[in-house]
Parts: sequence; C-alpha cells; structure tokens
Amino acid sequence: MKIVYTGIQQENYNHKRSFGFEYNNFYLTLKNMSGIEVIEYPLDLIITKGKKKFNEDLLELIKKEKPDLFFSFMFTDELDQKILEEIKELTISIAWFADDTWKFYSYSRHWAPYFTWLITTYSWIIGPNIIRSQWACNPNVWRPIDIPRDIDVSFVGQRNSGRERVINFLKKAGINVLVRGLGWPDGRVSQEEMINIFSRSKINLNINDQPSIFSPAFLARLFLKRSITKIVPNWHLIDNFKTWINLSVSQVKARPFELAGCRAFVISGFADDLDKFYRENEEMVFYRSVADLIEKIKHYLPLATEREKIAPAGYQRTLADHTYEKRFKDIFKILSFEYE
Repeated sequence: MKIVYTGIQQENYNHKRSFGFEYNNFYLTLKNMSGIEVIEYPLDLIITKGKKKFNEDLLELIKKEKPDLFFSFMFTDELDQKILEEIKELTISIAWFADDTWKFYSYSRHWAPYFTWLITTYSWIIGPNIIRSQWACNPNVWRPIDIPRDIDVSFVGQRNSGRERVINFLKKAGINVLVRGLGWPDGRVSQEEMINIFSRSKINLNINDQPSIFSPAFLARLFLKRSITKIVPNWHLIDNFKTWINLSVSQVKARPFELAGCRAFVISGFADDLDKFYRENEEMVFYRSVADLIEKIKHYLPLATEREKIAPAGYQRTLADHTYEKRFKDIFKILSFEYE
C-alpha cells in the first residue's frame, strides 16, 4: 500500500522549533506501519517553492507514484482546490481536520468537495464522506518512565484565559500545581521534559476550559485568519458568526491520550463523548466544573493506591484501542484497503 502524505514537519512553519504534532503522530506512525510505503511531501516546502509551484509539484508526484491514497493534514490554505480536484480523479484523497467544534463552519466544510473523504474528531459532524475518528497516542513518542512521583499536580499546555482562570482557582484552594507551556511564566518544555513531568506527577491535568467568546483573541479570529505564514482578513460574516458561537464548545484534545500513554494518572475536563474512549473513574477521571476539579484533586491526591490502579488501566486501554496505528487501521477498513 502506497501513501503520499503531506503535513507540516516543524511546528507552525518555525524551523527553530522541533518536529510538530502532525509529523510525530501521523507521519511517523504511517512510516512505521508494516505493509505501507509512505512518501512524505511536507507542507514546509511551500515556504521556498511558493504555493503555485508547491501544488504543481504535488500533482506531478501523485501522477508519478500512483499512490493508493493521498493523505493530508492541512494547516491553513496550502493546497490548491483545482489541483485537489485533479488528484481526486487520480486516487483516493483524504484530509484529517482539527478543531471542528468551531472551525467546521469557516474552514473544514469548504474543503469537503475537494477530497474523497474527510476525517473529524467531533461527534456532531456527520455526512456521507465523513469518517469519525479521534486523537490518540503514538507509543513510540509518548511512553512511561519509572521514576518517583514527586510532583503533586501538574499541567502542561499553552496558556489562555480559560486555563489561567482554572489554575488561579486551584492555587486559591491551596493546591500546589506545576504549570509549564507557552505563555506561562516558566515557559515551554521539551518533549523529554514533558514526559518526565507526566511521569513524576501524582495527578496530571488536562484543562480544556475555553476563554470567553468576548476575549480579544477570540474576537480576532472572526475577522482574521492564517494563510500559510501570513494573517489575512476574513469577511465571511455568516461563517464567522457560526464560528463565534461555537468557540466556547469544549472539544476532545489529544493530551488525555498522550498522558494515558505515559501511564499517568489523569483528571481531564469532560468534552464531547470522551467517556466512550475511557471508562470514567476506572481508566481516567473527568471533571465538569472547577469546583468538581478541586474536589477530585483533594480526593485522589492522598490515595496513591487508587491512583496507581486507574493509571495502568488507562495505559492498557490506550495501547489496546487508542494508538494512531489502530486509528489508521480502522480508517483503512472503512476505505476497504487490504494490505500486508
């Protein structure tokens, strides 16, 4: 089975950053799956080639390699729709979209006609050529480390006003929480540092609280959008309004799966149908309000035996059902692909 894959290699097109989410999880998983030949055509090439040449070369690559599948994880509007129509005539094309709780209205749905299939992680998005999948864990990247758990509570993730509000409430409640990530005072951590924090923490938090829909950052999204590395105006008012009213909808993130893949004890904000992926209070703990989160942290913090029962159960569930290799195999079955 031959796949041409396109996605960003380095985070946000920034060559100073490490390999990004798409590369670590989608490309590396496909590359390591037996029976699959994957040809990477990274979106990063668009910076030197320009959009027109990048897309022309992509079409020529498809014609030359004759892949069974063209798989894309776009960041913005890198792909040319006329080229995608031609690719769709040559092979099966599929695009995985993120943040469909709000981006579906102003982004994902506009690309639907140009791919054979779309993949979404949001359970409410349905359609004849839409596949529901979910984030997962690449166990070659996210893995347990056997070290003492000497951190009470930790959160690693980018700062926003919603998450900052939760952290402030926890500190006011007397909870000692280590916080790292872009925008926080102590800053970002490397991949290895992050995994080390996960393994050292008695309780790992996944905070998915969204900022207010009236925050400047959210309002800016209504009239500005990214186009590769630039910010450009966006005047599609109806789409913008639908996006705005859905910006505060909690969505399932990749982090709970990554934490569980590190055999960490996780308390996660509940979103969409997360309880279909982990049994509540048996494989992962969910909270539904800040008061509920504070109560559950104080409940589980002294209960090492209980935590060490739930964490391995979540880890085993992840390895069995929630790896990206398992996700791709399920998708390939829907596409009726057979390979060895």
